[in-house]
Amino acid sequence: MNLQYIVSYLKDVLVREPGMLVRTYSVRRCRKQAPGHGAVGGCDNTCRAGAMVFCADGRMPHGGMFDRLKGAVSVYAAAKVLGRDFRICFNSPFVLERYLEPNGYDWRLGEAGRCESICGAHPVVMYGEWGNPRRLLKRRRREAHFYYGYDSLEYINRCCGMQFDWGELYGELFRPTAYLQQYIDDCKQGLGKEYVAVHLRFMNLLGDKTEFDSDPTLPRAEQESLTMRALASLREVMRRNCGKRILLATDSATFVELVRREQPEVRFIPGEIKHIGTAQHTSDGAVVKMFVDYYMIAGAERVYNLVGPGMWPSAFPEYAAKIGRCPFVRISFK
Repeated sequence: MNLQYIVSYLKDVLVREPGMLVRTYSVRRCRKQAPGHGAVGGCDNTCRAGAMVFCADGRMPHGGMFDRLKGAVSVYAAAKVLGRDFRICFNSPFVLERYLEPNGYDWRLGEAGRCESICGAHPVVMYGEWGNPRRLLKRRRREAHFYYGYDSLEYINRCCGMQFDWGELYGELFRPTAYLQQYIDDCKQGLGKEYVAVHLRFMNLLGDKTEFDSDPTLPRAEQESLTMRALASLREVMRRNCGKRILLATDSATFVELVRREQPEVRFIPGEIKHIGTAQHTSDGAVVKMFVDYYMIAGAERVYNLVGPGMWPSAFPEYAAKIGRCPFVRISFK
């Protein structure tokens, strides 16, 4: 283990986890257990002994949507290896079940909720342990609440002799609800079946302020230079895919307006642009747009992620392509 991992591990187990226990877990003793699960010390809350619960509950920063989904799929894979019950508690800054529902595996907590008694459950905070997530595979007696945001399937496959595929596991867990599917169907009807998706993530470089305040904004002249180079890269993708409809997804309303003027044939999904990792509250329209972008990218013939200086090589289009099993190309421009 390197020093960085050791420091991260000690911070997780000595600072973050005890702090969360003190702040949010009850000292009441356990008296009930969920059907089919053994009791652990007996508690006032329902507990699922040994269950693995992925949490995005606002008790700490969770990252963006795909950080959360990567974490959920990784914990699910670990639960499959260990033969444990798997659940999801995702209620911040929105309730996941409004937009995604179980597909092949029922991960809902149900009316019982999750156990929040110290004797029956405990948090497992692992945001600092992405390089060696060995605690994912530890067998526990109590209900474990995982705070994690990385794709660890390669690690799990290597350690456990498995061949988990991210797209397949995602498909076991999730499908759009009827509410979300209606928006997706409307967009598909307007766009057609044959199209290419292009994604760019500018962070705050163009002054859109969709990210953390610490992310820099470029001076005006440099913003204009970057947008012109990004537009040239987009035009090159259009040239390579001559005759195909182009769907553009980006975190920058500034770039959207530029493309509307310069390339009016390019299509967009309308709606508010929001990054859920920076939002305490998120409107329904912003969440719908995020998921529709995601599923429309997954349905493309080919997916491109264009990355310029200071921009972010986003996981959003990469993992959408995994789910849609379509070719993914990341293009860097200067």
